[in-house]
Amino acid sequence: MADPEQLEGMILTVGAVLGAGLLVCLLLELTVVHFVKRSMAFRQTRAALLGLLSQGIAGAVIMRLFGPLSVGVAATLGAGLTPFAGGLGWPWWIYGFVVYEFWYWVMHWAAHKVRLLWCIHSPHHAPRGIHMAIGANHHFLESILYFPLFFGLAPALCGVHPVIAIAVNVIDSMWGSFLHISTDVVAEGRYGFLERFMQTPSYHRVHHAKNPRYVDTNYNSITLLWDWLFRTLEPLRDDEPVDYGITREVDTGSFWDVHFGEFRALYRDVRSADGMGEALGYLFRPPGWLPGDGSHTASAMKAALRASTSTSCD
Repeated sequence: MADPEQLEGMILTVGAVLGAGLLVCLLLELTVVHFVKRSMAFRQTRAALLGLLSQGIAGAVIMRLFGPLSVGVAATLGAGLTPFAGGLGWPWWIYGFVVYEFWYWVMHWAAHKVRLLWCIHSPHHAPRGIHMAIGANHHFLESILYFPLFFGLAPALCGVHPVIAIAVNVIDSMWGSFLHISTDVVAEGRYGFLERFMQTPSYHRVHHAKNPRYVDTNYNSITLLWDWLFRTLEPLRDDEPVDYGITREVDTGSFWDVHFGEFRALYRDVRSADGMGEALGYLFRPPGWLPGDGSHTASAMKAALRASTSTSCD
């Protein structure tokens, strides 16, 4: 077996090659969406592409000021801090995959359930459609902070070898990009027996929906394991099409509204808060939380849906 440094280099090389291929696929998909099917206004994609540019600029600035901050660097740091150091035998690969998926679920759940974190994650969900460029678009704080912490440092602290963390991150990046493929390219998004244990485009389209039934579900990127265990799994229903986007009215063609509109709304709410308790509630409770009654959180919407369904059945 190659030594860890050689193995890491091989994985990064494969990741770079796959990334180049993914870029070609992304450009071909944009051609279909905007010039063949003409199914989405280019303003939405332009905002997503500007988001990608901002990630690149922010990453370059961070690397210039503080040195490289990536999943691999964070994983190496974590491996040096934990007394629980795993190896590279095949049981450790299984363990590493499961642990990585767990931390992915935790990160993604928190990004939806803590309003301050939702402000950072919401640009990924704002567009009223889906394709791979939108899938790659994240707030720059998410890509330079969340990803190294949750995909590198946290697994390594649990004993996952840095090489395994990097390898699973490459797999996650490739498969996660495919999950965002446009309905103009893959209409159905269901893949037979894979639906029993893998995240597929159909599951992830549900995740990007603002329908009360669908919102805040399907957090994992590769398998269904942790969504199944934590009861956040929701399949696509034939009788309920996906309504993409977020509940706030957003100008999906504006980079500034997509990436900073939630921060502006949060700032207004915190300023209007009646005391520290309310201010902290706006910051750290779920999006839609309001003092007293009248909460519009995802949980409240789901409860209302269940109540209306139960009443109609009676």
